[in-house]
Amino acid sequence: MSLKNATVVVLGGSSGIGLATAQAAQAEGAEVIVTGRDEARLKAARASLGPAARTVKLDAGDEAGTRDLFAGLAKVDHVFITAGTLVKDPRLAPDRATLNPALDVRFWGAAYAAKYAAPKMPAGGSIVFMSGTAAVRPILGAAVATASCAAVEAFARALAVDLAPIRVNVIQPGFVDTPLLDGLLGNRKADVLASVAAKLPAKRIGRSEEVAEAVLFLMKNGYVTGVTLTIDGGGLLV
Repeated sequence: MSLKNATVVVLGGSSGIGLATAQAAQAEGAEVIVTGRDEARLKAARASLGPAARTVKLDAGDEAGTRDLFAGLAKVDHVFITAGTLVKDPRLAPDRATLNPALDVRFWGAAYAAKYAAPKMPAGGSIVFMSGTAAVRPILGAAVATASCAAVEAFARALAVDLAPIRVNVIQPGFVDTPLLDGLLGNRKADVLASVAAKLPAKRIGRSEEVAEAVLFLMKNGYVTGVTLTIDGGGLLV
């Protein structure tokens, strides 16, 4: 299956894995629309993708905004949603208002994207959610964010049946060098990633472009649906 002339929407596409996927889809001839919350990153994404791409400021957890985005599109062939938020919750100490974003962004963001994109999609179109290896190997002190990864994977399997013949899949990355890690690790980033890389069978950290290639595979292979594809350098093996 080709992406030439396909309409590809990447929610959370202003940097990292999302931007790499938008760039890869555009290189194959797709019309690309990317969203993000940060205006500065969206501006940089516009510069990277060029005038043929469209960028929209949108919080993935905003149902009305997501509805309006898809309502304004004549058709949608493929959707990829990368948005997720890590909320620390050791021993579930924070109150619910603090915990809500961990589910609102990743799970409900995925639900809104599927709900409003599906009516615009042809048979064989695809939706790709993003979870993380936390769905299998929990993040200590981030139980709700961990649960959001597993929830998206179960949700995708259910939607693969419910929305058929639209295909629904999940990409499950391990450690990938993205701007998200800059914020999480700060000046410890280089040391932490070197330590992780030494333990991985691949002996290095992943690149956004490698995950993007896997996302495009899920978009283009018309016989793949309801799967979670792990891209982690063998991390779950060790």
